[in-house]
Amino acid sequence: MKRRPPAILAIGLLALFALLLCGARSPAKSRGKTPALKEDGASAGERRLEQAADALADGKVEEARSSMGGIPDGRPPQGKEDDYAYLRAILAPEGNEHTTSLEDYMRTFPKGRHRREAALALARVHYARGEYDEAENLLNIFSPGVEKDFTGRQALVQCGLAQLARGDAPGAFQFLRSAENDLVGFAQEEAYFFALSEAALRASKPADAGEALRRLLERHAKGDYGPQALYALALTMETVGRTGDAAGVFRQIMIRYPGSYEAARVRDRGIRLSPAPTGPLSLGGGYAIQVGAFSRRDLADALARDLKALGVEDVSVKQGPENPAVFRVRAGSFATREEARALGERFRRERGFSFTVVPR
Repeated sequence: MKRRPPAILAIGLLALFALLLCGARSPAKSRGKTPALKEDGASAGERRLEQAADALADGKVEEARSSMGGIPDGRPPQGKEDDYAYLRAILAPEGNEHTTSLEDYMRTFPKGRHRREAALALARVHYARGEYDEAENLLNIFSPGVEKDFTGRQALVQCGLAQLARGDAPGAFQFLRSAENDLVGFAQEEAYFFALSEAALRASKPADAGEALRRLLERHAKGDYGPQALYALALTMETVGRTGDAAGVFRQIMIRYPGSYEAARVRDRGIRLSPAPTGPLSLGGGYAIQVGAFSRRDLADALARDLKALGVEDVSVKQGPENPAVFRVRAGSFATREEARALGERFRRERGFSFTVVPR
């Protein structure tokens, strides 16, 4: 029976995808672009394949898909079957086609030159679905102490998150600690410190959590994880009884990141920067984010349960008027579109979700 993660200390896991899940993108040169072909006789298919690889390395997904679309289906350039199959898989639309294509690639090319990248991409798919055991199994090919490239370092962070999500906080903490030399000083450092702090909090090690968060904030003062790190630091202070210091950190979130999801959560805790208004308080908000739409109610309910387990508030499943019905998963309750969008952007960055801001 698949284990579900216990409720988190009100801050939610990273995840992810993404970077997530796992930190900042690598510069194109460190990802290793495919060198341009020099042969005058290079086929049109080979040129399009290289154009797609270069566009993907630069984050231009639609341009990469357009280049791949110029290669007839099932007719990869001779000698480039591995590259062709991988690019088709990694560029497939999200959903079952993407998953199936990655699985087909790994089955067809068990020793393919892109197996590590495909394993990481497939693990992230399982992680986003809440299938943490499957994600961890795929990531077992990556080990601390030996990873020397961008993909390997991303995978180490993702593996620690998968362990944490399936409920093994002590194991995740030890694994991430063992990977410190692989990650500190590289592009994944910020995501690593935040994942380490999450694991330490869940493993009842507040001092280690605080140290990881302080290092993150010192080295990445304007990074992607600023509001989450400050919120986690405040919770750590509360855990050890420093409630006054925690309140001060909570207020710093409202000052430095007023439009963030964490600032909205601070306001939900009743913390204010100025005296509360004397008039009646408005309950709830006018906006939410929609993070999924399903033709099956059980799939929508499963995503809703996972979001609640991550500490997300006001999660609901709405049945639409369509025939057959569509079940939409929505989260949050915000007074403004900007606050709702902040939560959506966090889901996109950490778990790879697309989202839409909708009226409640």
